[in-house]
Amino acid sequence: MLHHYKIKVKGIVQGVGFRPFVYNIASLHNLYGSVCNTTEGVIIHLEGPESAIQNCIKIIQTNPPPLSQITDITIEQLPPDGYTQFSILESTATRNKDVFIPPDVAICNECLADFFDAHNRRYHYPFTTCTHCGPRFSIIEDIPYDRENTAMKPFTMCWDCQSEYNNPADRRFHTQPNACARCGPHIVLCDSSGNILQSQFDAVISQLQELLTHHIVAIKSVGGYHLACDATNDFCVELLRKRKKRPFKPFAIIVPSIEFLETFCSVTPKEKELLQSKERPIVLVKLQKDIVSPHVAPGLSCIGVMLPCTPLQYMLFHNNSQSIYVMTSANISDEPIIYDDNDAFQRLHTIADYFVTYNRQILSHTDDSVMYVVDETPYFVRRSRGFVPAPIFITHTPVHILATGGDLKNSFALARNNFAILSQYLGDLSTPWGNELYQKTIAHFCKIFDFHPELVVHDLHPNYFTTLYAQKYIDQGIKTFAVQHHHAHIASVCQEHELYDPVIGIAFDGTGYGTDHTLWGSEFLIADTRQFTRAAHFDYFGLPGGENAIKDPWKIGLSLLMAANIDDDTFFTENHEKEFVKEIIQKNINCPKTCSIGRLFDGVAALLGIAHHISTEAEAAMLLEEKAAEALTHTTSFAVPITQGQSLVVHTAHIIHEIINMIQMHIPISTIAMRFHRAIAEATIATACRLREQYSLHRVVLSGGVFHNRILLHLITTGLQQKSFDVFAPQKLPCNDGGIALGQIAIGRDMYGH
Repeated sequence: MLHHYKIKVKGIVQGVGFRPFVYNIASLHNLYGSVCNTTEGVIIHLEGPESAIQNCIKIIQTNPPPLSQITDITIEQLPPDGYTQFSILESTATRNKDVFIPPDVAICNECLADFFDAHNRRYHYPFTTCTHCGPRFSIIEDIPYDRENTAMKPFTMCWDCQSEYNNPADRRFHTQPNACARCGPHIVLCDSSGNILQSQFDAVISQLQELLTHHIVAIKSVGGYHLACDATNDFCVELLRKRKKRPFKPFAIIVPSIEFLETFCSVTPKEKELLQSKERPIVLVKLQKDIVSPHVAPGLSCIGVMLPCTPLQYMLFHNNSQSIYVMTSANISDEPIIYDDNDAFQRLHTIADYFVTYNRQILSHTDDSVMYVVDETPYFVRRSRGFVPAPIFITHTPVHILATGGDLKNSFALARNNFAILSQYLGDLSTPWGNELYQKTIAHFCKIFDFHPELVVHDLHPNYFTTLYAQKYIDQGIKTFAVQHHHAHIASVCQEHELYDPVIGIAFDGTGYGTDHTLWGSEFLIADTRQFTRAAHFDYFGLPGGENAIKDPWKIGLSLLMAANIDDDTFFTENHEKEFVKEIIQKNINCPKTCSIGRLFDGVAALLGIAHHISTEAEAAMLLEEKAAEALTHTTSFAVPITQGQSLVVHTAHIIHEIINMIQMHIPISTIAMRFHRAIAEATIATACRLREQYSLHRVVLSGGVFHNRILLHLITTGLQQKSFDVFAPQKLPCNDGGIALGQIAIGRDMYGH
């Protein structure tokens, strides 16, 4: 007896070989019917014996293609329809777009074998891909995911590629980016003016390897351009720093293999797993030998490393298996990565001597993701290529919500139904080019996800670009809602870990606009995704010149001394601005109050002589952490008073007194730096314990960019766990401002209509 079932599958089910997968299992079970991509998902009709259909459904549910992610399956029994074969139908557009787009992932082992097989027609073809690997998000213009809706539209498949595409037994069956050297995109080597120097791939690689030893080359990758050079060549790396105007911020490197990496770095099992994963993030690992130039990561003992993820990157090491290259994002300052070819030549010609590019358009830029590991637990610094735009599943959202994120390390988010889509890393929104790209990326996301904002949530800071952008929606009759920055940090983690009851939220970061119009940054909140109470914080001090003081930590150090009533005569004595800054602090002229842990780290770094001026955010704090890592692990600490007022206050002035006393006692700077870290951690744990007594809460949520400090994260996490707290930190998103959009979504959803 024949039975007929209609199965609708939602999730990441397009661009991952789902239709060929269904075709093959249906054929294996001698079933008839069809499979079709729609803008709502994949629609499957199966007709045949009941047992065979149920076996097929079970395989679909339990063993789908490796890149797919099923979020929902609905099964409906229908009358038999008289199917005589099983077919893959043309894609159709329906009223709703409920399909998720897969991220770009690294080339798979099978394609890599094809690429290096001299007898394979894809030998050394740099765009070799199949159903299980390669570009997806970066080449998609719209859904359904068909070739005409991708950057592959201009490339007509040759007979061989079309045969693979049509063959159910081939792993390139219905692979939309399918191509070969005869019919697909191709790579060229150009000078900085755009003149083509070489177009034959092996010759391009041969010249590229030679050029990289003494020159800087812009290389177009999956989601944008990289700037590359020999990482062991001091002159080249220093030249790249000068041209890019990036004195300190570390560069990432690319190496051929884990085995080679382990000859000069220590790599933990979790770090190896991340490095070799299909997402291929940059992972921070510990240097053990001085092989790379010290200019790659000045003053730091950890370095960002990636393994090859594209055929071209693998070819960089062809016949040269012990090379190390800088592979850093091609951008200006902290702007998004440059991905458009015209922009690349226009904006990078003064940085790069040569360009390696190709004639397929990047439709969605994606910077490299960056991760680090503490106690064998992975954390994000930057969530982008390999992970975006995979959905994050959340509590049901009754309306379409756009969360604009923050102005630093921006990622925005869209949410509807039971999922949120966070954008790729967009960098800092401090330039017109960055602002323009931010708005363009939001428009692209709204298009491909069929999204129409009904509520726009933004940061409380009135002068953020993201706040001003959100207010434009008011003219369209769309409701907007402001969310306090640190509440968003905590709510993001609560949403990720499905914590619905109040928690003790600890948000440590640079600065965030507080409800009292001061600059917060050391917050202990009693919070859920609806509301919060500010229960504790570190004490206030002045920020002379406002947030501009971030680039001059000595000014913060001077302010900390004055707030603690310490004689500053022996500090910053050669600085001609010192008396002027003191006057600003004393007269409270453009000197807003802050309690920021991030700024406290900056000021202490200056007092210890580690950093007086910086070129990028968190530079002083990173160098302070590096100095602390030089100390003995059993270094002692000192107690910090905590007093009860309207809220608990941790005495910052006492910390400064202790540091000055240690300086005067000529205690080694590394020991002082580690004692400072331990004091911050112990004061944090002690405050959490007092709040537990007061509010009867045992769950602690950690968030904020300060928790990129691996020493502090380890000390606070393990210390809280030893005090029997349940500790939660961001795992799917960065703890910095790149994760706050999810918290904005959660708060906006729970406050909607109130």
